[in-house]
Amino acid sequence: MTKKLPQDQIKYPRIHENDRHLIEHMWNDEKLTQSEIARKLNRSQSAISRELKRGNIFDFSNLSKRQLFNLEIHSRIKYSALRGQFLATQKSVRRGNGSKLLTPELKELIEHWVNVEHWTPEQIAEAKVSDIEVSASTIRNWAKQGKIYLRPYYRKRAHNTDAEKVKIKTQYQKQREIDRLRSQLKSQGILVHHSIYERPPKINTRKQFGHWEIDLVLPAKGKNGEINDKSAILTLVERKTRFYVLVKIDSKQSFDVIKGFRYLVDCKIKPNT
Repeated sequence: MTKKLPQDQIKYPRIHENDRHLIEHMWNDEKLTQSEIARKLNRSQSAISRELKRGNIFDFSNLSKRQLFNLEIHSRIKYSALRGQFLATQKSVRRGNGSKLLTPELKELIEHWVNVEHWTPEQIAEAKVSDIEVSASTIRNWAKQGKIYLRPYYRKRAHNTDAEKVKIKTQYQKQREIDRLRSQLKSQGILVHHSIYERPPKINTRKQFGHWEIDLVLPAKGKNGEINDKSAILTLVERKTRFYVLVKIDSKQSFDVIKGFRYLVDCKIKPNT
């Protein structure tokens, strides 16, 4: 006769991306309870509870705990599978297990900073260059697995010329100064990061005019795996009317993007978000 394990000793599988979409449907649409969802997915109720809190897009920071708990539980939590998956992937990357987050853009950035700027993975991770929020071990693991190409180069090689050493040191100091200023502005509340998940739920209804989304379209890579054309297309779309605006800019650098925005301002097109 098989001995039944206590509930707290049962090992449940992890929650995956498909599970998150099922949770979103069962919680938001079917209004099932946490225990019902746990039974259907063969997960622990505590795991479902943590997942719902992680993927909740509602912000009730203006309410007291008493006011919050007076609300019905489905009114307190609106679960987003997209947000839950994003936060779970971000957490896995910080643990050094982020193969799912290796996008073509991130691959290009890492290869540029290592192969062209001659930075080590440790320098990239320490300075968080260009918002590359991965650990040095993750970068090295990707290289060992053949997912990114890192040329053998060491910043302190003996045959580096004096000019190369000065250039590398200057680039490193410049990036550190940028990161120091960024950190200082964040602590002073001047530079505030806004996630797409923090926007008010009413924006997602697409009933209010004036909310714009921005993106950049980059040219395709050539046969050598490099982008020969540095220009890009700045795209803006108004969420309610789906009105598109396209502006060709010289590059994806910030000053060229700002230049594109100024052109839009002159055309009387004023993005709000």
